[in-house]
Amino acid sequence: MKKIAFITNGQARYLTHEWLHGYRRYISDHHSDIDLYIFHCFGNFSQDQSYNIGEYNIFRLPRLSDFDGILLDLALISDHELKEEIIIRARRASVPVISLLDKVPDLYFSGIDDYHATCSLVEHLIAEHGCTKLNYVGGIIGNYENQQRFLAYRDTLNKHGIPFDPNRIYEHNYEVETGLRAFAAFQDKELLPDAFVCANDNIAAGVCLAAQEAGFSVPDNFLVTGFDNATRAINFYPPITTVEFSKAHIMYNALGLLADVWNGTAKSSQVFSPTRCIYRESSGCTSLFPADPGKYVSSQIMAEVRQGNMLNWMMELDRFLLDCNSFTELADHLHTWLTRHECGSLYLLMNPDIFMLENVDSLPEVPDDIYKSIGYPDRMAVVYPHTSADKSVQIDLSKGELLPDADNSETAHIYLFAAVHFREREIGYLILENCDYLTEHQFLFETLRTFVTAIEVLYGKLILRKKTKQLSQLYIHDSLTGLYNRMAYEKLALPLFQKCMGESRSAGIMFIDADHLKYINDTFGHDMGNLAISSIAAVIRQHCPDNSVSMRYGGDEFVCVIPDYDQTQMQKLKQNLLDSLAVLSRNSRMAFPIEASIGFVVADDSVFSLNDYINLADEKMYTDKKNRKAGREDSHPASVL
Repeated sequence: MKKIAFITNGQARYLTHEWLHGYRRYISDHHSDIDLYIFHCFGNFSQDQSYNIGEYNIFRLPRLSDFDGILLDLALISDHELKEEIIIRARRASVPVISLLDKVPDLYFSGIDDYHATCSLVEHLIAEHGCTKLNYVGGIIGNYENQQRFLAYRDTLNKHGIPFDPNRIYEHNYEVETGLRAFAAFQDKELLPDAFVCANDNIAAGVCLAAQEAGFSVPDNFLVTGFDNATRAINFYPPITTVEFSKAHIMYNALGLLADVWNGTAKSSQVFSPTRCIYRESSGCTSLFPADPGKYVSSQIMAEVRQGNMLNWMMELDRFLLDCNSFTELADHLHTWLTRHECGSLYLLMNPDIFMLENVDSLPEVPDDIYKSIGYPDRMAVVYPHTSADKSVQIDLSKGELLPDADNSETAHIYLFAAVHFREREIGYLILENCDYLTEHQFLFETLRTFVTAIEVLYGKLILRKKTKQLSQLYIHDSLTGLYNRMAYEKLALPLFQKCMGESRSAGIMFIDADHLKYINDTFGHDMGNLAISSIAAVIRQHCPDNSVSMRYGGDEFVCVIPDYDQTQMQKLKQNLLDSLAVLSRNSRMAFPIEASIGFVVADDSVFSLNDYINLADEKMYTDKKNRKAGREDSHPASVL
């Protein structure tokens, strides 16, 4: 099975679904075993450049040398540096690269002859309608198609001896807005023409609307031509003169050219799809094949129905996603929704450091530098499909892995890769398999937007939970000793004690008090007193089991609640603490000993409260302290301790 990487940018919020039609038709006609990996984004339309950066990052995901061929649809990318970056990476891949619509030096090309098609339109305006003042309204400056259409306009003027006037040029983008702005600009400069030559049908529609708004009539006052033969061209009023071609045919030809290159039979580095000029009322002509109003109304009604369905589906999807508590659950809900809309498998891969935020209990710190805006980390966590309850499965992007388990059947597949990002910050990527329905009916943008919004909301909730837990931990921890503080009595110690009593389990209650603390503070200072307290706490942390609750109960007092300990275990724990303190005291080389008195009881009767048992342990500790003091006085009568 061969693999083709297809890098493409949507037009505003729309994906060119005709590319998929061309691929499907070629695969069917030639029984080819070619998987298409689409790296698609909706960059370049948002005014938020940080958002566009996050979208464009998907182009940096694939290791292009791992593919058998590369297709580039870069016509709508206005960022020249990004465009050059993609082209350079494609050239370095050492596999055949075909550019669609946009001619790039040293690359194969599949597209149309924009130049001669536009020449035919301009020639028609001049020769058939006697136009001598023609304005050009173009798309993206630097775009190959726009350049070719502009050159055709200029050269045809020169051919007929009509002076070229740079003031009669307006270029911006390929949206209706460009036509509206252009008409206003020309009107302000008193340069309204006989005819407007527009780079596409959207722009032509904008010019017509602006002319009508200003009290003019098309074609009575101006003639207008477009390009592309979009659905609106024939159904607009007046119907727009345009150039027809098929992007599906361009894709079909591109795959045929790739096959010829693979087989060593390519006769040319470029292949052209046919174009046809269609003259309609906007240029003063009569349509040979006028629009069918009934058919158009029916199609519009169906489009409105689908649009309404999409909005309802998006609301439903949004409702389900916002209730999710994990990234895996989010992806599972999305997959269920997509399955109902004729899509295949779904994969969600995320930056592992961000995915681990699901584990709130681990409280990892998430440094800002884990977020990338350029590229992806070498390893990505496979969030969905979820394969293991115990650990996250990861893939290695540095080895060219993109899919956790791509379908190895002989059936050709389309995998669409889309960036998951918060503005410019990389989070991961989503893979949709065979999502033709979403692309044909233009549900893809809204689906992705809804999903990413839900991920961002969940991410915010997880961060909030984590910060709340961190604050809670700080609230119940003692900064000097690292043990719990007195606040942990209600939150941890009491619930643990009640659980043991409720389940008829014993619990050891130990009371520990530092010896000589007043002497140490008065003689050596409070810093040394704090050192003695923290040293005792360190020994407690060392010997008390992980499931116990050890608290700094007072200034130099400690309480430990230890589940499932009996008398023997408590006695052994006490001795271990005393032995460790003796070793610590000998090795510390301090001018004072580090010692403590310890009392304990075993709680096994729920009639008594935790506070009752702590008081009993305190009494035993006090008895222990008196005995230890008496022992020291007997051994060293002159000792001040």
